[in-house]
Amino acid sequence: MAQDREQTFRQLSCLWKDNTISVLETKSKKYAILSDLHFGDGGPADDFRNNIEAMKRLLHHYSENDFRIILLGDIEELWQFDLDMIKKRYDTEIYNLFRKFDNKRVIRVFGNHDKDWDYPHDPVMSNPEKTQGAPEALKMKDGKNDPCILLVHGHQGNIESDKNSWSSKFFVRAYKVIEPWLKKLKIGTHPPAIKSQVTKDYEQIMYAWAKENKVILICGHSHRAIFASTSYARRLEDEIEALREENTAHKDDLERVKENKKKIKELNIKLKDEKKKSRDIDPTEPGSKPLPCYFNTGCGLFTTGITCLEIENDQIRLVKWDNDKKVEPFFDIYERGKLSEFSG
Repeated sequence: MAQDREQTFRQLSCLWKDNTISVLETKSKKYAILSDLHFGDGGPADDFRNNIEAMKRLLHHYSENDFRIILLGDIEELWQFDLDMIKKRYDTEIYNLFRKFDNKRVIRVFGNHDKDWDYPHDPVMSNPEKTQGAPEALKMKDGKNDPCILLVHGHQGNIESDKNSWSSKFFVRAYKVIEPWLKKLKIGTHPPAIKSQVTKDYEQIMYAWAKENKVILICGHSHRAIFASTSYARRLEDEIEALREENTAHKDDLERVKENKKKIKELNIKLKDEKKKSRDIDPTEPGSKPLPCYFNTGCGLFTTGITCLEIENDQIRLVKWDNDKKVEPFFDIYERGKLSEFSG
């Protein structure tokens, strides 16, 4: 996934400076941000079909708990499938659940695979005959009422998905024919959802723009769930260091020191596993601790479920919805933090 740094910076900056883009409130509001579900026709080439149960649980939960849904692009796989085929497969099970939110509680942003949302009737709307269209970006305000968050799908400046999307679309549609056979050979299959996602050049460029412009950037597109610009390994190291400092400051509190040593041992086992799997890197900013300004929703194509971001007032959380849990809760909170600390 090659990224043109100059074009990425130019496009993101234009969107951030665009005063016509809608600005959402975070105060007293709850949002679930989803991207890259890639709904297909339910056949062997449909990568989403194994996560239908996780999606149904997710939508029931957010509907009942008064969340708004932000669809951050590539919800439908329109490069491979026609919209009528997708609606035929998912209208009853999935789109019908979206429509229970009413139109004001479901907000679309288009991605490179579903860029055509400027004209068709949108099946997520409670009145499916109405055409709403979709913007390229959204903004959010912080507690001080200032815009501090930019939400985009994240294909801006990408060579295959933005600059040369016409040729990519052709090859992706052709790939649909052989994709089922490759999956049987375990080629091109999706990984399970895990807490650690190894960041790459794409994340480095998106992070660099967010840092330079002092903006919290929330994307999808890469299918890699990232929280606060850092790898899981780096966050484990930070937790271990904090516990060691606490033990030094409270060395006479033997019970606290004992409990912290137990936690440190458990965290070191996890960190050792991350290093063994070569996940102990933070290329968002090599050589120094990255700022917590880049977030990624992940996707709905993991073999074990769906990842998304939640924003509730000042809280931001990375959540994974399981497709194989038998009892509630059907989700795990991978990471959490405060927007006010990240944007300050």
